Amino acid sequence: MAFIKPSFVRTIVLTLAAVMVVNLYGFGMLMAFGKPVTLVVDGEPTASMRVHGTVSDVVLQSGISLEPRDLISHGMFEPLTDDMVISVQHARQVDLTLNGQRGTYWTNAYDINGLIEDLGLEEASLKVSINRQAPLPREGAIVTIETGHMITVAADGKTEKLRGYGTVRATLEELGIIWNDDDIITPDPASLLADDLAISLVRVTYDTITREADIPFPITDTKDAKKPKGVVTVTTKGQKGLKNQTVDRTFHDGQLFTENVTSEEILKEPVTQVQTTGTKPPDVLAKVSPGSAQAIAYDMVKARGWNDNEFQCLVNLWQRESGWRTTAGNKSSGAYGIPQALPGSKMASAGADWQTNPATQIKWGLGYISGRYGTPCGAWNAFLSKGWY
Repeated sequence: MAFIKPSFVRTIVLTLAAVMVVNLYGFGMLMAFGKPVTLVVDGEPTASMRVHGTVSDVVLQSGISLEPRDLISHGMFEPLTDDMVISVQHARQVDLTLNGQRGTYWTNAYDINGLIEDLGLEEASLKVSINRQAPLPREGAIVTIETGHMITVAADGKTEKLRGYGTVRATLEELGIIWNDDDIITPDPASLLADDLAISLVRVTYDTITREADIPFPITDTKDAKKPKGVVTVTTKGQKGLKNQTVDRTFHDGQLFTENVTSEEILKEPVTQVQTTGTKPPDVLAKVSPGSAQAIAYDMVKARGWNDNEFQCLVNLWQRESGWRTTAGNKSSGAYGIPQALPGSKMASAGADWQTNPATQIKWGLGYISGRYGTPCGAWNAFLSKGWY
């Protein structure tokens, strides 16, 4: 691959016919009456001399050998003038690798900084294999240049924004980040960098553990048309079983990602739960008197999103517990009020008038039922099983 070089002021091709030959006597006379000139070669003044004639006479006298790609600041047949400065820049062949692309590049620059300028690159965003102040030898050089890109690297719990060069792999290596074949690098390590590229490294680790795990018990359920709908009666309580598992686990950056159970050993068989579930439709609710405790409870039940079946369960429950009386008390246990709170002072959390206000007692009672049993029918079912709720 050949890199295209920018055009320069002029390229000089010397031929033998362009060189004028003078005899020793004439040459001495021309020097005596010549023009003072300075010759600069590759940025360095090499000689100050008096020469009569043209630029080609200066080249001849200095003994400089010019090649077709060399540059000279004046035409070869241009007449000399007093204090003329003649600049010569020799061409150099560079074996150049630019962002991974390799080719031959010809330049008239005589140092690395000149080469960078010749290539039209921004110096601040480059990584160069040779010191930028180093000269370029006449015989050429091997140079690698990488243009930088602003990227983001996230690895090992840190995110860093920086200027990177070359590939993803080279950038990670430059940062001293070491990884193994199981780790996940995005994008692929061989990818070339680009502006705003986001690089992430996820550490992948593994382990194998043994653990005990519950075995859910099965349920045998029989429908009972004589019991209220939704009421469950357990005749044989189910018991969870126990098993020993061997588990292979995968972690991403220390967080559990996947697990795979490779073997299991039963330590304890589960016990099947035997139960019946009522299917009897709820009784048609009698109209409750406006302002009564049951009317207040009905509105609160509906506000919680419960249906009439749940209200019927609540009616049954508190009818058995207190007859829906705000002052109902149990001397032996200390339970008090419509929901039979134990002790009754618990209802103070719902209002200071807990001893006499049915709304306060019902509000507390529904909160207790919701937190402990989920619904009134759940509480009624518990009452039927235990005699209390």
